[in-house]
Amino acid sequence: MEIKLRKTMKFVVLLLTALLIGTASVAAYTEMFMHGNNITIGTAGVKFVAGDDTATLGSINSQGTEVTFNTIPNIEPGATVTYNEAVNITNTAGSVKTINVSLYSLTGQWTSNFDYITLKIIALNNTVLGSALNITTSTTNVTSSGNIRMNNGETWAVQWIIKAKTGATNGQAITVVFKVKVE
Repeated sequence: MEIKLRKTMKFVVLLLTALLIGTASVAAYTEMFMHGNNITIGTAGVKFVAGDDTATLGSINSQGTEVTFNTIPNIEPGATVTYNEAVNITNTAGSVKTINVSLYSLTGQWTSNFDYITLKIIALNNTVLGSALNITTSTTNVTSSGNIRMNNGETWAVQWIIKAKTGATNGQAITVVFKVKVE
């Protein structure tokens, strides 16, 4: 019986040693690092540039990546206003880019005061590129231009058409944001 006990004890010690070694090897690891040094901001390859109506409607930031139309004149009830060159988009990236314009947000008294906002991307030859965005209160909305290939050196106009309802209330306002994705 003493021999069985010794064998059992040796087996238990061996088992504990194996368990200890197995636990220690599970906790072993190595470390590796990736360093992103000197990540520098460059210039935008596709950017907004002033169109015929930009100065009347607002301004473009110094990088050409954001345009704010904060001085759009009041729109009379029932009136339709068209800005043929609210802003232009130009590609100076040195390669073909793909852009997609989409509705990002719309807030304010929209449904009771406006019939639609239409946004079109127009080439120099007056061709509408992609789908015209049509944000409306009465039919199906088109909220994306789809992907449009823009060659290097091209400049396109962005046309805005805004239609107020005939029963629109004086002083009511909306805020609309369109996003231009560049790939």
